[in-house]
Amino acid sequence: MPFDSSLDLRSLPLQDAWRVLRPLQLRLADGRLIVVPVGYVTDLASVPRIAWRIVPRDYAPARAPAVVHDYIYTNLTHRFTKAEADRIFYDALLEQGTPKLLAWLMWCCVRVGGRGNWGR
Repeated sequence: MPFDSSLDLRSLPLQDAWRVLRPLQLRLADGRLIVVPVGYVTDLASVPRIAWRIVPRDYAPARAPAVVHDYIYTNLTHRFTKAEADRIFYDALLEQGTPKLLAWLMWCCVRVGGRGNWGR
């Protein structure tokens, strides 16, 4: 499940967010391609401040997985379930070199606290 492009972001400090400057592409194991478009705005990983010592919200290996995860959560055109979106996040974290225990912890957090535009 490799990324077919690298992440390129610009900080939007007044919004506490980042804007995607080049399309970010993630190819899933089944061959589907997720493309986060230029201009998409993300907050990266929504890590509560109390947990920043364990996982900084801009932890480098989690940036691209977090952007894809945010995009899936806010864009229903991909028609993923919440569980699928969260699994894609976990697999992408591992792909980017996040240690397995930390990836699992981050996955647990999105399973419990993640919210998106789920119409089901």
